[in-house]
Amino acid sequence: MKRETIKMAAAVSFTITILTLYSIWNYSYEKERLIAQIDKQLYSAAVAVPFVLEDDFHDRATNDNSISEKEDNRNIRNLTKLNNQLGTKFLYTVIKAKNGIHYLTSSSALDKEVKTHTEVRYFTPYPDASETLKNSFEHLSTDYTAPNKIYKPFYVPIFSDRWGTYRSIVLPIQTSNGNLYVVGVDMDISYVNKLLKQNTIQTFLSFLLFLISIVPILIAYKNVLKDKHKEYQEVSKKSITDPLTKLYNRYKIDKELEVHYNSFQNNNISFALLMLDLDHFKKINDKYGHQEGDEVLKQFSQILKDSTRLTDIVGRWGGEEFIIIYPNSDLNSGLQLAQKLHTNLKYSKMMQKYQLTVSIGLGIPKKEISLNEFVKKVDEALYKAKDLGRNQTVVID
Repeated sequence: MKRETIKMAAAVSFTITILTLYSIWNYSYEKERLIAQIDKQLYSAAVAVPFVLEDDFHDRATNDNSISEKEDNRNIRNLTKLNNQLGTKFLYTVIKAKNGIHYLTSSSALDKEVKTHTEVRYFTPYPDASETLKNSFEHLSTDYTAPNKIYKPFYVPIFSDRWGTYRSIVLPIQTSNGNLYVVGVDMDISYVNKLLKQNTIQTFLSFLLFLISIVPILIAYKNVLKDKHKEYQEVSKKSITDPLTKLYNRYKIDKELEVHYNSFQNNNISFALLMLDLDHFKKINDKYGHQEGDEVLKQFSQILKDSTRLTDIVGRWGGEEFIIIYPNSDLNSGLQLAQKLHTNLKYSKMMQKYQLTVSIGLGIPKKEISLNEFVKKVDEALYKAKDLGRNQTVVID
């Protein structure tokens, strides 16, 4: 049962591990997929911005008086319309003037900003420009045709703010006259975190549902294992147990004899062997019947159990003959046990009715004789005890 339980636990742990790894992978994959969609949208928006401005707009955008308010208003309207159509947050263009200051030269606006005339106007200083944007002007040798390390399909810097609320792109563009400006696009990506959170919750709930659904299966499987283990134990016990007396049977005794004899031969751990036979047992069967005779055998078996240690091997050798393997014992210990058995049988209230006695053969193994020879000698000592008048113990030579 222990092995099967370990297998079951290993299978469940493996399944949970796989599901956990899959959940982590799915989270990362979903995040990258959503960000990739946003990046494509950002790139498309950045590329579209120049098309809503005059072709020479950034060649003319050199100071705060070079663009009329009418053109500025038109640019704001066009970029705002484009911004709303594309679903981005903010579209704008930036130049770097000769004084080194970055200026917003055109931008989209919110409806509220347009109504309150608080929109960003042409040539507004842009002191909060990102380092990435500034570098687009400072390092003109930057190769914008080389794939971005993270987003390989795109050839321009794409980045998120530190809070993960916005994602931005800066697209450097050089006019036909060689003037450099940057198109910037910002996009609100807070919904990505919301989607990922929902995805995580759904995954967690699915995971929880799996665990809840598998619990009854595990309990049922454990009960099956428990029943099988119990059945196995019962079968195992029956295979080594005498059905009448519940003592060990001949098969088990033979195995234990081999174990203890080998331990004696290899490690000098001695043991005493006692063979017992109930005297005149046949008379009980003749007088009281075989059913009561069986009860006598059961009662005698209980006396043997009560008189020995838990570590002793007590078994039924056959018929009314019994055997005791007395581990870690010498001849004197064996004689003491034999005397104890004679006494306990004599004064047993259960057995006084039958006035039963027992004959015992006793011996300890010797190096020079085999196990079969040793058992035979003890058996011969038992029959010698019977020949000498019964109700006594005889020790082998």
